[in-house]
Amino acid sequence: MWARIFAVIRREYLERVRTKAFWISTLLVPVLMGALMIIPALLAARGGAEATVAVLDLTGRYSGPLSDKVAEILKDEEDGLKIRLAAQDPGTDPEAAREAIKARVEAREFDGLLVLPAGLPAEGEPEYVATNVAAFRVLMVLERAVNDVLVADRLEAAGLDPERVNELTRRVSLKTFKLGAKGEETQDKGQAFLMSYFLVLIIYMSVLMYGIYVMRGVLEEKSSRIVEIIISAVRPFELMLGKILGIGAVGLTQMVLWSVLGFALSAPAMLSAIGLSGIELPSIPPQLLVFFVVYFVLGFLLYGTLYAGVGAAFETEQDAQNFQGVITIFLVVPLVLITLIMNEPDGAIAVVMSLIPFFTPILMFLRMTLTKVPTWQIAASVVLMVGAVLVMAWLVGKVYRVGILMHGSKPKLKDLVRWVREA
Repeated sequence: MWARIFAVIRREYLERVRTKAFWISTLLVPVLMGALMIIPALLAARGGAEATVAVLDLTGRYSGPLSDKVAEILKDEEDGLKIRLAAQDPGTDPEAAREAIKARVEAREFDGLLVLPAGLPAEGEPEYVATNVAAFRVLMVLERAVNDVLVADRLEAAGLDPERVNELTRRVSLKTFKLGAKGEETQDKGQAFLMSYFLVLIIYMSVLMYGIYVMRGVLEEKSSRIVEIIISAVRPFELMLGKILGIGAVGLTQMVLWSVLGFALSAPAMLSAIGLSGIELPSIPPQLLVFFVVYFVLGFLLYGTLYAGVGAAFETEQDAQNFQGVITIFLVVPLVLITLIMNEPDGAIAVVMSLIPFFTPILMFLRMTLTKVPTWQIAASVVLMVGAVLVMAWLVGKVYRVGILMHGSKPKLKDLVRWVREA
């Protein structure tokens, strides 16, 4: 029996691993992930955008303080943004000066025009004119600088010292640290969120992709009648098990390679070697990578079994779409719950949902990236998933045994139930 199953596994594995598409996707995913993590950090470390903004100050007294305030704000920024303010003479006709400067903005001589009405700070509102008003960082800095300068002017008019008021109302920033399993503290500025999101997305995409591979493989063999020849050499259950394990081995190979590359990518020595030692990237603990592989394997075995049953029951992918959609919904539900789980990873809903086998691969792994999950919950999730895989393999095996040789009319749900009973 196992010799026949191994022969199917070997065929399915080698047939896919030897393709160029497999190696391209295997190398492309970590490269893209690395680019998404490194490029923004590299750009921030080596300097950000530059903008030159023309200032038409109709009050005649805010250009200097505004320029100083912008420089003060940018000094505390970490993204390398540079903004230069160029004061413009309004002359005797402010409207004509405004139109002339707008023409220079259109000609890309300036990135934008900041207009300060003559009635400030009591009347009127500052205006910003640019061809690109989606430069949110520039807009935020300008708005904050203008606001600070005008507030300081109002405070002085009221007989208050702006510097003293700023000192008393100075905001306090919150420094966040992630508490590790051994009590160690690691500063976290959102790296955990990025890591959680990307790794969970990879599990989702991989389980879905390889599950559909199983279904399509079964459909191709069934529709071309090749399966009738194969069945003469192996039993239907052996064929199903070999196909699932063979395609799963392809996914496992990819996951192991991704885990090794992900661990190497986040290592300080690697960052230092490529000149990025000063950049903070999310570190990936080795035990997390182990469970990354474990939950992918369990998730694939569960969903791959279901997709194999769908493939055996129908003759074309179009006929199988309705049942395929039902299975896919169970993979989509955890993605809908990601925000809820991230806000309260130890809450009752998070714990219960992560222990439901169909949701475990994504939700339990997500919780592990966010918080310290009790050992008993991890163990329970693995045991429940193994049990679910065995139950589904037993049920789907009955459907597969009958459906793989059935041709003609499209089966209904009652037909599948009957196959389970009769097999």
